[in-house]
Amino acid sequence: CNYYLSDDDVVAGWSAGNSQEYKTECPNCLTKFVPHFCVQSTLPSFVGSRGPSSALFCERLSPWVLKKELRSVISGGIEDLLSPEWRERESKNAVLWWNLILSFMRYRFPFTFLLQGSFSSSLIAPTPDDEENLDATI
Repeated sequence: CNYYLSDDDVVAGWSAGNSQEYKTECPNCLTKFVPHFCVQSTLPSFVGSRGPSSALFCERLSPWVLKKELRSVISGGIEDLLSPEWRERESKNAVLWWNLILSFMRYRFPFTFLLQGSFSSSLIAPTPDDEENLDATI
């Protein structure tokens, strides 16, 4: 329906407590869809969905799905999750990591410790008030 959804709309459309549901519901047309967000960087070493220096398109995960996925990743310890090499190993890892950052931003938790040692010493510090980065369109 091309309705512009805010992050609050996306969150409101999730089924509470359901770790199997990857879709949200549009409040305008009630269509279920998988929300996405985009991460961009000007660093030449940044690898996005279409290769180096391109944007990374990520599925937006509900807190319940993110919790389930992260539990499976950190079963052997949290050290891997904090390693930049872990994010670069496969795109699923990058999606989980950026969802973690987005969730920390949404709930105003400190997150800069997750960025340490990342991005060639350039600290990325998006602001929680930057709603443009949290919106989706279906």
